[in-house]
Amino acid sequence: MAEDAQTKLARHERRYQALQMRIAGVSNAVIAQRLGYSSPQLVSKDITAALKRAAKQESMAAEELLNLEINRLDRMMAAVWPKVIKGEVNAVEAALKIVNKRASLLGLDLINRNGAADNDMASLLGNMLIQLQQRHNVPDPDTDVILQAEVIGEIGYDDAGGEA
Repeated sequence: MAEDAQTKLARHERRYQALQMRIAGVSNAVIAQRLGYSSPQLVSKDITAALKRAAKQESMAAEELLNLEINRLDRMMAAVWPKVIKGEVNAVEAALKIVNKRASLLGLDLINRNGAADNDMASLLGNMLIQLQQRHNVPDPDTDVILQAEVIGEIGYDDAGGEA
């Protein structure tokens, strides 16, 4: 049997109220009692469904926005491309900005040359070292050596270009 519009609206309103009450810190048992749910478990199930639906809608909206921005970049590139082909410097610079923006939006700027998002061992170890140094305020040993180096004197050169 199909649910009529009024019943559907009432169910959505109750779900919305339950969600708002839960966000405010009201327990599932109290929500069930006040809104006429048969059990606190049903309140939890309803709230979880509402949150999943909201997350899905937000994800879809973000995907639509990304597609819109990519389409805008495509139109911009199409507009400057004839000038890029002719070698106009300003157009080339504009095209490069468009390419960089596209890479940023699509996450391509985070991928290393091996096609991995810094998942190669050297990148992982280097990132871990940097994070540990920052977390424990440990200075970079290479920088320390440079800063602590004493200047002994200038090296002199003779007229033939060799050291004096």
